[in-house]
Amino acid sequence: MTSPTSGPGTDPVADLTNPLDQIAGTPEEPAPAHDPNAPEPVFRNIDQFVSGYLALVLERRVASGPTPGINWCPRWWAHPEALSRLYALWRAWEALRVNDPHTGMSVWWRDHLDPHLAVLTGDAGPFTRCGSDRHRDPEPLHVEPAPTEVLAQLPDA
Repeated sequence: MTSPTSGPGTDPVADLTNPLDQIAGTPEEPAPAHDPNAPEPVFRNIDQFVSGYLALVLERRVASGPTPGINWCPRWWAHPEALSRLYALWRAWEALRVNDPHTGMSVWWRDHLDPHLAVLTGDAGPFTRCGSDRHRDPEPLHVEPAPTEVLAQLPDA
């Protein structure tokens, strides 16, 4: 496993705080009221969904050396983009199985899993530098702060 020695990205687990906050919502947002009649989710959390479902139903060759295949990282949860996309896949799966019991799973595969999986495992996706037996820490995109005068032009300024 390789990782940068300083700066953002030195601890991929600690660096997940912001993406996890975005997934969960800010503390100021009230939690939605739990509907006692709502069906319980099949999977308690994203980890159970990925390890107990997704990893078992996907049949893909994982790239290894000169062997072609998808890029996958065993530490999927250490990649903020992957965590966010896989969380969205899990939530969509849970919703579609209940709200559309007849064709929901087909819709999930076609409209949710296929596009997300193509990005996650593609040549430019978050797992591109990883392999089935190795993980490389994410490298965030370089950004420069937007000038105040640019932000002032936006409708929500």
